Amino acid sequence: MKPYAPASYTFEDAAHLLRRMGFGGTPSQIEALRRMGPALAVETLMRFDDNDGTRDNPHDLEQRFKEIVDGGRPPQQAVAGTVPMAQAWWMHKLVNTTQPFKEKLTIFWHGHFASGLDKVRNGFMLRDQNELFRRMGLGKFEALTLAVAKNPAMLVYLDNDENTKGHPNENFARELMELFTMGVHGGYTERDVQESARAFTGWSFLKKRGDLESLKNPQFVFSAKLHDAEGKTFLGKSGNFAGEDIIRAVTTHPSTATFITTKLWRFFVSEDLPESTSSELAALFTRSGGDLREVLRVIFTSSDFYAPQNRNSLIKSPLEYVIGALRSSQTVLSKNHEYALSGVLAAMAQIPFYPPNVKGWDGGLDWVADTTLLNRLQFIGALSSSKLPTGYGNGNGKANNTSDKAAPVTSSWPVGQSLDATLELIGNTYLGKKPSGSLERALRVFAKNRNTPEVARGLAYLVMVSPQYHLA
Repeated sequence: MKPYAPASYTFEDAAHLLRRMGFGGTPSQIEALRRMGPALAVETLMRFDDNDGTRDNPHDLEQRFKEIVDGGRPPQQAVAGTVPMAQAWWMHKLVNTTQPFKEKLTIFWHGHFASGLDKVRNGFMLRDQNELFRRMGLGKFEALTLAVAKNPAMLVYLDNDENTKGHPNENFARELMELFTMGVHGGYTERDVQESARAFTGWSFLKKRGDLESLKNPQFVFSAKLHDAEGKTFLGKSGNFAGEDIIRAVTTHPSTATFITTKLWRFFVSEDLPESTSSELAALFTRSGGDLREVLRVIFTSSDFYAPQNRNSLIKSPLEYVIGALRSSQTVLSKNHEYALSGVLAAMAQIPFYPPNVKGWDGGLDWVADTTLLNRLQFIGALSSSKLPTGYGNGNGKANNTSDKAAPVTSSWPVGQSLDATLELIGNTYLGKKPSGSLERALRVFAKNRNTPEVARGLAYLVMVSPQYHLA
């Protein structure tokens, strides 16, 4: 893949990069990336640390847990009651982070290594897994997969905490190969599933009756007593394999190189992946030892990434659509508004910490079915009216009507010195370029040569409900 080396790195180039590595941004954020050029812009967006603007997250799971217990409910119900708080905690990070690619990558891994609150009724465990994706999402794929396999949320979600010698549970072993590494047709057999399930026996987490800390934040444990230590045959090789051996075998398998790089490409670049490009990426994955940072760096700095057919070619997920609109409009949310965002997203069919199944979200055209598309437009209507909901449900996906318990928000609607300047500002903010064609004509008809803050608000609304804005 050839590096992108244009004579001039344009504003549209940088806007495209920020949409894919984040959620779009303000003209000043895009311009800052433009001045860096393609290589440095990517390196800057990949620079993660704890100073991401979200250290003072107001959504305190410990406080919520204590309130529920002090209210007389048992601890098991209290950990389940922290789920809406965990969702709001993530919404705060998404809206306020100064490192958008860290959150975008977290969304990707959440959909790939899917774990959901339909079985994991514990906000602490879901938050811990979410943080795991931030810490390790740009590292080596083998290390990430091993950490996920030992993560309590995954152990519960795919029943490996019940996988014991003499009574193997195959759920995790099967999905490890089918959905997490090698793919459905990756070259493994039913016997490989059975044998690898035996290797993961005894993998669980500490459960101490009456110990609140182990209930909230359980730690991985390996029980030799519950582990099947007999010989196993896996992918044509025999030995006394442990779970770590299986992880190493599947993450370094040739099928995994193709499966993972294809999935990364389809999430960040395009549904279409030329065979030659697929081969190059798979070879890079193998050569680098599954180095995710290196693979993504090559993708984002390639000419293919910036090719015309790969721009505005992906339908934004609800998270991308809602978070992008809030960030680009610099909307200031209260704690209660952040609570309500999970309900807003539920109406668009993407509930944080609640993927529909272990395969995650299908995405694409599924995001813009009749009802979900209408709910997108209603959200933009509420945002442009400066009132968003503050009520929330129990974390299970109760949708919020955008008029329910609405409270004011503050947003910034760009106004230039002239109508032409305002149109350019709004286009650059929400589309990464000046509006043109039928959209520009519709905006001018609406404006009627007026250039006021209220007109700018209306113009921003029309851009955000346009077909162009639904594309990344």
